[in-house]
This record gives sequence, structure tokens and C-alpha cells, in this order.
Amino acid sequence: MLFMPLCAIAQKDAQFSLFSLNQLYLNPAAAGSDGFTKFQLTHRTQYAGYQGTNVDEGGALSTQMFSFSMPIKNFGIGFYALNDKSGPRTDQDFKLSAAYHIPLGGGKLGVGVSAGLFRQAIDYGKLRARDPDDPLIQTGTIAEINPDFSVGARYENETFYAGLSLNHFLKPKYQLGSETGTNPLPRTLYFNAGVNLELGYLLDIQPIVLVKSDISTVSVEGGATVTYNKRYWIGGTYRQQDTYFIIMGGIYLLADQSLRLSGAYDMVVGGNKAKSPSSFEVMLSYALPSPKLGKKAPIRTPRFRF
Repeated sequence: MLFMPLCAIAQKDAQFSLFSLNQLYLNPAAAGSDGFTKFQLTHRTQYAGYQGTNVDEGGALSTQMFSFSMPIKNFGIGFYALNDKSGPRTDQDFKLSAAYHIPLGGGKLGVGVSAGLFRQAIDYGKLRARDPDDPLIQTGTIAEINPDFSVGARYENETFYAGLSLNHFLKPKYQLGSETGTNPLPRTLYFNAGVNLELGYLLDIQPIVLVKSDISTVSVEGGATVTYNKRYWIGGTYRQQDTYFIIMGGIYLLADQSLRLSGAYDMVVGGNKAKSPSSFEVMLSYALPSPKLGKKAPIRTPRFRF
């Protein structure tokens, strides 16, 4: 008993392969940073085809998220609602984000904060007890809701972007029916960056990287995407922690680039064989021009110029 650990720490946040398109979830400072009013809907199935030994486990893990972001002059506001289900546990995250963008060095520096509620629930009916008569084992579904906060900063210009954020700032704790045990959300650091390179008139390439850490563990993911004619894009990344290779791509479905469909497919190339089923992700996003506030700009024509 002396050598048994007193606590266990593991990643609690949902994971997305299309992280370069999911900036608001990673960093509240990204709210309104791209200058568009944007709506996004994402679905992810982790380890598709996985079947647990317990029929009631529910199969593969799945995540759904809706997000909204809008710029207002030098400010940005955003919101996301996330549902993450993994076996008997369900996490739901609802956050409002606000960011202030400061012109700096030919680009802009954004600082942001997000606040909301994080709900965690466990369905004890999906767990198999070694001793079913143990009075400490709960019955039914038990859920708790706690306030949750995140902070972040992000700099971007026409060439590159880089951001740093801290999630679960207050480390909310969940007992889920236990009077002695706690299940805290560990503080998680995110570093996210990308470089925009133009290769002629038709090709753009963007190297991207994401580093995640809860202090005890670090996960690194990086790769690049290539865009053709501002409409079609493909890319690939490699996730070091899970030994994953990810292929992704997308298309703008409308000529004005307002509607975009994107997808990703994760392939296991090593690591734990229990994770051999692959994963996939789909995202649909719709963007509107940024709102114009204040007086309308005068329209000048040669006819009335002189």
C-alpha cells in the first residue's frame, strides 16, 4: 500500500484532429479573430468500431460540438457547447468567450477569457462491480455541474499565428456520489501555431502544430495543410502521444467561401493495440462577413467626383 499512488491524472478535454479549424475551443482569445461571424458544427467518433466486453458500455467514444464566433470592432465574442461521451462518463462543456484585439507590429494581439459551466456525469449502471453489494457503489446516473474558466493570448498577422491558453483555471472538482474521493479537472496548457506560405497564385501551404500538457504529460501534434485555388485543401498531421497519422481535407461548397465541409481520418500506426480501431471527424462551418457598425462610408464615383 505504501507504493500505491494517491491520485491519478489523465487528459480530460475532448480531442479534435481538425484543431487548426477549431481555434475557439483551444483559446478564448481567438473569438472574432478571423473577422467573420462563423458557425461551426463538429462530430467526432473515437476508435470507430470498438466494442467493449460489456454490452452496456456504449461502444466507441463520440464528441459533438457547436461553436459561434463574431467580431465587433476591436472585440470578439464566442460561444461553444460540447458533449463528450466515453463509456459510462459524459462531459458537457458550455462556455462564453470574450476577446480584445490590440493592433501590434503589423498584426494584432488578442487576449481573451471564457467562462461557463462544466457538467460531468457517470452512469453507474454501466459499470461492473466486483462486489455488487458494496454499499459505496452508487446506482443510476449521478451528475455535478461546476463553474469553469479559461484564459488565453494569441498573436496573428498575414504570415503566422501563435496562441497560448490555460484551461480549467480553477480546477473544478467532482465527487459524483463519493464523500471521500474527488475527480478534479486538471489545468491544461495549449500552445497552437501555424504559418501561412503562398506558393504562387493557386497554392498555399500552412504548417501547423499543437502542444497540450497537464504538467504531468505532454502531447505534441504537427503537420501541414495545402490549399488549392482557395477552395480545396488537404493535409496530414502526426500525433506523438497516441502514435497516430491523420489525413484530412475539405472543400468550400459555395463560390463565396461561406460554406465549408471538412473531414479527418485517424490511422493508428503504433502504440497500444487495444486502440487499433481508427477514428474520424466531420465539420461543417458557415461564415458571414463581419458586421459593419457606425456611419456608412461614402461611395465616390467618377461621375460626381469633380
